[in-house]
Amino acid sequence: MTQPNLTQQPAARVARHRRKLSARGTKRIEVTVPIEDADLIRQLAALLRSGGEAAAQVREEVRPLLQPKIATSGKELVEFFRASPLVGEDLLFERDRSPGRPVDL
Repeated sequence: MTQPNLTQQPAARVARHRRKLSARGTKRIEVTVPIEDADLIRQLAALLRSGGEAAAQVREEVRPLLQPKIATSGKELVEFFRASPLVGEDLLFERDRSPGRPVDL
């Protein structure tokens, strides 16, 4: 294994490190979580990195929890709007009735 060149600029070292990660099919991310969840997120990341059946199972179970639910009926759409933080606000929407701008054809 080669020793890292410590004379490189920090940005060059970071770029090299990111290229290596990308070549391995991984990406470094930073997240902010409550302290009590930090160990859980580290363990989850390690499990996902390891791949295999356990990682596939976690992905299968977690993805539906994170995807927005698509309304399939008008009733669901009404429920969505009723859950809006704007419920009860007096909003006034008016159409702009200006003639627009002249267009040179």
